[in-house]
Parts: sequence; structure tokens; C-alpha cells
Amino acid sequence: MQLVLDSNEYLFALGAERKPACEALLNTLLKDPTTYRLRISRTILEEVRRNTAPQRFRDLWLFLQALGVSADEDWEVSFELGVKYESLGLKPGDAFIAAYTEWTGAECLVTENRDFLALTSLPFKIVRADAFLKQHRASDV
Repeated sequence: MQLVLDSNEYLFALGAERKPACEALLNTLLKDPTTYRLRISRTILEEVRRNTAPQRFRDLWLFLQALGVSADEDWEVSFELGVKYESLGLKPGDAFIAAYTEWTGAECLVTENRDFLALTSLPFKIVRADAFLKQHRASDV
């Protein structure tokens, strides 16, 4: 399963304000790299870098390296795809993340952002970390 994690997932897993579900999500991805394929955009990577301590960003970098993940460049995502999501009411940064998720062909965007969670009828699922973990633990049984 291909996934995109919004920057808040990394920040809540590695930053000063922690959420156990976000930490568990990163650990789950690390434990099962053959089941989950992670994609990350340069925008998400830079937002995490700006909003976390250098050591925590280093932890993210090591996490991504362990999974063999490198950042996709933002310019690869079409402007028109971003406009599509802005027309659904998302702020420009959020619209880019939604466009990026669609562009990658990811099946799921994991986010704690309530603006995303209000969207429906998209080509990918949008879930919080805790819901993702519950769904995928249940499917492992």
C-alpha cells in the first residue's frame, strides 16, 4: 500500500508535542517496509525541518533512509491538480498535499488535519493515524 503522511504526522511523532498514534504509525511503517510504500514531497520535508529541532529532523532523515525513501520535487505535480483541490475549499498548502497524494497514486493520505478529513469522494482515502493503525491491525489478524 502506497501512503503519503502529512507533515503533522511526522511532527507529532518526532516533535515536542507527541501523539502516541503518530509515533506508532512511523514504527509500523519501519517494521513492515514491504507492505507500506511511503512517499514524501519536498514541501512536507521542508515543513518538518522548519518546525522541529535539528536532532528530530535528523531522526526523520534516518527513518526515511531506512525505508529507502527520497523526496519528490514539488514542480513535478501539475499546477492544475493543485487548483482542483483549492476549488474544493482547501488552503493552497493543503491543496498541494492533496494534489501530491493524487499525483503519486497513493491509496491513502494520513493526516490529523481536520480540513482534509472533511473531504469526501477523492481518489484516495484520508484517515488519522489512529484510524489507520486500527484498520491495518484488524486486517493483519
